[in-house]
Amino acid sequence: MKQSKPINLGILAAPCWMEPTGDEIRVRHPEEVRIAQTIMGPIDFDYSFPMVRRSEAGITAAAKLLAAAGSELILQVGPAFTYQIGQTMQGVREFSARLTQACGVKVILNGVAVLDLLASNQARKIAIACPYYNEEWKAEYRQFFTHNEFEIITMQSMLDQGSFKSQAEIDARQWNFSAAEISSSVYRTAEAAPQAEAIIVTGAGARTLSWIRDAQQKIGKPVISADYALYHAFAVATGLTPRL
Repeated sequence: MKQSKPINLGILAAPCWMEPTGDEIRVRHPEEVRIAQTIMGPIDFDYSFPMVRRSEAGITAAAKLLAAAGSELILQVGPAFTYQIGQTMQGVREFSARLTQACGVKVILNGVAVLDLLASNQARKIAIACPYYNEEWKAEYRQFFTHNEFEIITMQSMLDQGSFKSQAEIDARQWNFSAAEISSSVYRTAEAAPQAEAIIVTGAGARTLSWIRDAQQKIGKPVISADYALYHAFAVATGLTPRL
């Protein structure tokens, strides 16, 4: 897709938060992209797993809006939607194909971007840093990866690590955590699993682009976060050089 004129990029944001992906890409590629963003519905989205599993129609409608606005490439934010709708490795690929076919524009699902990086690094033994996930979200994430034959060496949240006193304290932050908080959780997870072949960082609210290269070098193995995987897939699809 590399071209001389700016790329029309669509950002398909998850509900109920101020999605930073567009800003993070724009600041890195100010002359190379034009960005439109929309939020998937419905307006009363509650992040229960039954609602997440039923969200394909809302994601498709939002993708169609972005395509109608002229988007040449669409980035869907939030890996959990991919995993919950697709359920299996084949299922997530089929979901991706349905979405792209429905709107006539390539759509990169966040979860597919994560899985692609795991595949390219031939990583099956993984450590999972899930900084703000509660036990229910951890269980769902664990189920997807174990069902798809990944070996989870360790899975740790900031609550598990003692950085917060309660899950309620974490939830009250509404996905707003500093780079120091997230990176500390990632380093502690990596230290607990020296045999892991890659470190996954869960959640689109865990922003890592400003420090992930340093973490990969210090840990000495792939660190694959939601935002990094999506940005990497964007760079590959557009032919732009990543700026980290």
